[in-house]
Amino acid sequence: MKRTTFGKAALSSLLVATTMVGCTGAAFRPSASAVQQKGDPGKLAIAAEKALADRDGDKAVEAAEAAVQIAPQNAAYRQILGRAYVLAGRFASAETALSDAMTLGNSDASTIVSLALVQVAQGRGDAARSLLVANAATVPAGDYGLAMAMAGDPSEGVRILSEAIHDPSATVRTRQNLAYAYALAGRWKDARMIVGMDMAPLAANKRISDWAQIAEPSLAPMRVAALMGVTIDQGDIGQPVALALAPAAAAPTEMAQAAPDIAPVPEAQPEAPVQVAEAAPAPVINSARAPVRVAARDFIIEDRNAKPVQPKSRAAKAQPAIAGPVARMQQAAFIKPVANGASNWVVQLGAYDNAAIAKEKWMSMAGRSSTLAAFPVLTSQATVKGKPYYRLAISGFGSRSDAMTACRTIRAKSGQCFVREGAPGATTQRWAIATKGRQYASR
Repeated sequence: MKRTTFGKAALSSLLVATTMVGCTGAAFRPSASAVQQKGDPGKLAIAAEKALADRDGDKAVEAAEAAVQIAPQNAAYRQILGRAYVLAGRFASAETALSDAMTLGNSDASTIVSLALVQVAQGRGDAARSLLVANAATVPAGDYGLAMAMAGDPSEGVRILSEAIHDPSATVRTRQNLAYAYALAGRWKDARMIVGMDMAPLAANKRISDWAQIAEPSLAPMRVAALMGVTIDQGDIGQPVALALAPAAAAPTEMAQAAPDIAPVPEAQPEAPVQVAEAAPAPVINSARAPVRVAARDFIIEDRNAKPVQPKSRAAKAQPAIAGPVARMQQAAFIKPVANGASNWVVQLGAYDNAAIAKEKWMSMAGRSSTLAAFPVLTSQATVKGKPYYRLAISGFGSRSDAMTACRTIRAKSGQCFVREGAPGATTQRWAIATKGRQYASR
């Protein structure tokens, strides 16, 4: 099979996050899943972990596929299989396996970030960003920021990492992740300054030069492969059909044993990273630090000023229809206003001196975000210390939880809001929002 290898110039400044993805592997062996497997899935999973630690992708994929075929409802085995596929450079297969692992309940930070990165490598940065936002409370800020930058939103990555470097738990890697996010945002002076904080001048210049070679938006697959230290397998046709995740009801016996088997596999010991002359650790995703809540799940606010990344990879040109757990996960990544049975909870966006200012503020907010504009907008009057205010809020949430989720994400985008119950005298407004030649009314 054809495999794409990237030169040392693109790889030399990057260290491998072995605790997350291990290392490179070999090509797919159809025979590994063509025959009904027998044996102890726990022992096979241990063998797969050992193969990952030994940098043997062939054995890792073979053992992990065998374990999953015997115990298809075990989330830990699916996660190991996803890691094995990643190390073999089989990103399409890895996406399926990691998505299945999350469907079965494995939602740790390394699984989420690995899944986001393989989506980026396939030209699906939008799906990766949605996944990261949906799990922002789980992923450590240092990992979240770099992954978001890799997924096509370097400005958000810079924002998160700029805060993360001031945390007491921040390390040299946190600073280097920030430098890489600056580079992906085109802020090369800032990137060079941050890199220079931990490296000698010549080594820092070389790192910046290496990053510049893979900074083009169309080179997203190369950046992911370089970060993970793997070689892309262009011939990957996806996970074998025999390993497809069946509905839970179809395998009651396996579901019964899934709980005790969730994590019987000992963690592989991290390997020493490849050393670079005088180099501090390069951008690397490490899920060891405590999570920082930077956004919230299920709600996306579009930034109309951001320039979307349009990868030109082969996978992006001919993307197959998404089905099963991946589709369900993506659908769950957005909250949409509900017309019937909406709760009485609203998200208040501000309080202003008069109705005209409230309208002006809403037009500005909604003009920047079509998602925000889709929600019904309400105004109500309130008196605070004898002074009247016009409160601006959005409604249409199915529950208080959805309203809180929306507010947390608005705050993550530097907005202000809080959740409250709807006011009895609130008025629904129909303010026309004009956006790039189109007009639509808020409901």
